[in-house]
Amino acid sequence: MRLRHFLPVLLLAISTSAAAQQKLRGQVVDERSQQPVIGAIVVDRNTNNATTTDVSGQFTLEVGKGKKARLEITYLGYNKQTILVEEIDEELLVELREDASQLQEVIVSGIASKVRRENLANAVTTVSAKDLVGTVTPQTVDNALYGKVPGANIRENSGAPGGGLSIQLRGLSSLQGASQPLYIIDGVYLNNDALRSGRSTLTSAGGSGEDDAANRLADINPADIENIEILKGPSASAIYGTRANAGVIIITTKRGQAGKAKVSLSQDLGFTKLKKKVGAASWDEDKIRYFFPQSQWDTEIERYNANLAKNGGPIDLEDLLYGESGFIRNTNITVSGGNDKTRFFVSGNTSQEKGIIKNTDFKRNSIRLNLEHNLNKYVTLSLNSNYSYTNSNRGFMGNENVGGSTIGYILGYTPNYYDPRPDANGNYPDNPYADQNPLQLRDFAQNNVKVDRFIEAGTLKFQFIKTKQTDLRLALQGGIDFLTQRSTQYFPEFLQFQQTKQNPGDLLVGTITNKNLNGQAFLIWDQKAFNLDFSTQAGIVGLQQEQTSIFNRGRGLVSNQTALGQSTVQSIEQHYRQKVQDFSIVFQEELNWKDRIVTTLGIRFDKSTLNGDKDKYYAFPRASVALNLNNFDFWKVNPQAVSLLKLRAAYGQTGGLPSFGVVYTSLTSTVTGGLLGSIVSSSAGNTSIKPERAGELELGVNIGFLHNRVIFEATYYNKLVKDLIQNLTLSSSTGISTKRVNAADLRNSGIELGLTVVAVNTRDVNWTNRFLFWTNRTKLTRLDVPSYTSGVYGVSFGTYLFKEGYSPTTIVGRPQDENGNYTIFGDSQPDFQTSWNSSISFLNGFEFSFLLDWKKGGKLMNITQYNTDAGGTSPDWNNDWDNDGIPDGNGDRVGAGSAGVYVQSASYLKLREVGLRYTLPSKLTNELTKGLLSRIQLGVTGTNLLTWSPYKGYDPEINSFGTTATNTNSDLFNYPATKRFLFNIQLDF
Repeated sequence: MRLRHFLPVLLLAISTSAAAQQKLRGQVVDERSQQPVIGAIVVDRNTNNATTTDVSGQFTLEVGKGKKARLEITYLGYNKQTILVEEIDEELLVELREDASQLQEVIVSGIASKVRRENLANAVTTVSAKDLVGTVTPQTVDNALYGKVPGANIRENSGAPGGGLSIQLRGLSSLQGASQPLYIIDGVYLNNDALRSGRSTLTSAGGSGEDDAANRLADINPADIENIEILKGPSASAIYGTRANAGVIIITTKRGQAGKAKVSLSQDLGFTKLKKKVGAASWDEDKIRYFFPQSQWDTEIERYNANLAKNGGPIDLEDLLYGESGFIRNTNITVSGGNDKTRFFVSGNTSQEKGIIKNTDFKRNSIRLNLEHNLNKYVTLSLNSNYSYTNSNRGFMGNENVGGSTIGYILGYTPNYYDPRPDANGNYPDNPYADQNPLQLRDFAQNNVKVDRFIEAGTLKFQFIKTKQTDLRLALQGGIDFLTQRSTQYFPEFLQFQQTKQNPGDLLVGTITNKNLNGQAFLIWDQKAFNLDFSTQAGIVGLQQEQTSIFNRGRGLVSNQTALGQSTVQSIEQHYRQKVQDFSIVFQEELNWKDRIVTTLGIRFDKSTLNGDKDKYYAFPRASVALNLNNFDFWKVNPQAVSLLKLRAAYGQTGGLPSFGVVYTSLTSTVTGGLLGSIVSSSAGNTSIKPERAGELELGVNIGFLHNRVIFEATYYNKLVKDLIQNLTLSSSTGISTKRVNAADLRNSGIELGLTVVAVNTRDVNWTNRFLFWTNRTKLTRLDVPSYTSGVYGVSFGTYLFKEGYSPTTIVGRPQDENGNYTIFGDSQPDFQTSWNSSISFLNGFEFSFLLDWKKGGKLMNITQYNTDAGGTSPDWNNDWDNDGIPDGNGDRVGAGSAGVYVQSASYLKLREVGLRYTLPSKLTNELTKGLLSRIQLGVTGTNLLTWSPYKGYDPEINSFGTTATNTNSDLFNYPATKRFLFNIQLDF
């Protein structure tokens, strides 16, 4: 055809096409606030044309000429709405209602696939962005999980700025190491270890577990997170294989939406305070004569009277050391937007939180860029980049075996008539009751940790086929988590307790680098046929972890020098390197029949260099089924009565890898006769060691009433963990004392209940309540090594029993019965935990919310009180409950012969979060700012404001031993717990 003939035909075709289409315009808003919903998906089901709303909630959609449009509007967190549009020419206003049931929420069901919560066969908990930062801005990401995850036992390892938490999901999953969940952010396998800082080396506290280190989730900005999904047991996390025994926590960060660029600025200002005072015993001359040897009476009485006269009474040492009002600031700015080809999300964060102890603080600066680009209609590239820098000064608290090296210990042995404050010339008086003046230690010792961290995730998706019936695509994903930690621990030579050393002045400088590399390739084939939806996934996963650490120490420092070269005695305290490689093959098949029956079958084959046989594959299967009975044709029940009835069952297996180096018998260096050599370590390697393995059966039911305004969830699980690694004691004649072997099994079983109630849901008022209840029981079902006790500080204060038929969390201690068995004093696990999370929106813009968290039962070993008893400073030391003339703190507790004195109740009821926020009406905002701002929100919030507990220490939710699996629930002069107050303003441009 010639050009002159072709042009009229082309113009006619274009005009005909244009005539066949017409544009429908509208706006999507939140039903209650009338704020625009940005990024809502609008689909015309008659033509399958789709678009998304812009920053003003506006959309324009091409629909068929002369046809009625059948619109389907969806957005995460809102109920899906279907509208039949009769008049195409009129602009449409769509009001979306928040979805309290979250049934339309999309949940990870595999490594490369997702499924709606309505069809999920597992009890997966999702914590949304609103749950994370909507009420209060948390100190760290994991701090925001308290009371929101049924099945989670969360403990605070330190009240220091920067946090430090331990999370166990559905009980114990190991008897070694940390037994912490696997964390994945945007597909990147995170390092969430509490990396060694070296504090315990200078204080001789016993081990790196007593370093009082923060776990590295503190590096992540909570405001960057879109949602967190918690896979609590093997039935849900089996697809993640040998690193998922303790559960998986999947973090997804925010992405940009097509539309006009949106800028948001949020500012928090506030302060932190000591949550409660414990107090201290009073002193008088009679107590001095009772407590001190007779040779010290005159000196002590003279000092006592002189200090009282000088200061007008006792010194409140607790207020002096822990009485700071720590300033908090947190600034976030985000920019997001894009078009149909490229979407972006950029954020910047700077924050600082000062502690209740002077010279302690935590700073974080971070920047993030999430970019998504359609290279063409078949290929999409996503890049998620995050850099963060944190600087933490945590002070010196906790255990010590070098006198005078931690503040808490010093206070425990110092009477409150001693004044540690410096004189007018800045000279600190020596402390005659301990080895160190606590204020001098606070003001001049350094415990500093700096971390540079880079997290990068990249995804490349190839769309091979996409029709109404078939979807075939390939997803390639890779990521890196690279961090460098630099720590400095420093005791100046002029400190009181250093003056007694042969080489005064102590410095420890450490560097740790950690690199996690992971990559995966998955082929996903979705097919519709015969009312069935098939989703087939097959892929491979690789992981490599490398870590290097070196700690150098210098003692005998030149005055005011903090360089290792300026020390008399220099040594390498540790030089450690490890490299681990994992490889996996994964298959999974999902089958959905009309959203009525949804089944999943999957298997993962894993091998790892940590196993005895690094080339052997271990299989981890999973299977699940969900039955949505209300979707069947026979279901005739009125939705007002029962609107949802889902039965679900799932089974899966996961693994737990041996610790690095267990396979080999290592050599340690030694110097003999001035010559360097090597000797065999006391622990033998085991080339037959295999992964620990957990298998879990989960059964559950979800029931909805009143069109799902009331939803009840119930889950029962039974998790058996086999081949737990234990220390086998060898005959002394072998020259080697221990060997790691697979020698134990344990069982965890429990129930998790959830009740969501939308008590009021009108345009003016919405009141939503979420009630949770969970409990767990653990028992050792096999132990092939002799029973033993282990952990904390021994049978005099309470320790843990490892014996078949008992839980490894059983606390025992002296006295012993006639058969040599120790007395059982309780269990560190609670009887149950429950929470109530409530949010009410009212008066056109106000929102009030709170979270109450109740833990019933559980025991804690109060080793702090043992020491304050010995120092005469316990608040109730002077009491005499049995009127025998002996103070409680001297005769009735110390030397009483029963560890039960210090094994105390850890029950509590806490007001975890409370917040009040107000969002100005959009019309008023527009008038006040001349259209510059689209939203203004003001708020005031608080964290841990109230605690009711019989525990005698600062907080019953404490653990001195970091993230260890079993050596938990002990309190030895930890950094005291705090409460936080914040004022917030958020501006959306």
